[in-house]
Amino acid sequence: MTEHHIEIDTGPAHHSAGCRPTTNLLEAMRAIGLPVRKACRNGVCGLCRCRLVEGEITYHWKEPHGLWQKDIEQGYILPCIAYPLSDLALDNPSLLE
Repeated sequence: MTEHHIEIDTGPAHHSAGCRPTTNLLEAMRAIGLPVRKACRNGVCGLCRCRLVEGEITYHWKEPHGLWQKDIEQGYILPCIAYPLSDLALDNPSLLE
């Protein structure tokens, strides 16, 4: 199975991860040790949001209810229900402080 390359910019640091199409982005970020905020894991709360800078994702059958339309227009996604369709560049993940 093909693995997509993900670049994640957290501001002070830059991280790389591999992600299979069957793994959601939240799981991929946590697998490399990023302390990503999470709660519902169903795309409802919006706590885990980050911005998709480059690439394509799919939510499959779920809807990103945790995002406002203005967030979507600014490129924000919900990694808890997002799966990669290509290599990705992400920034501004919601990290635990």
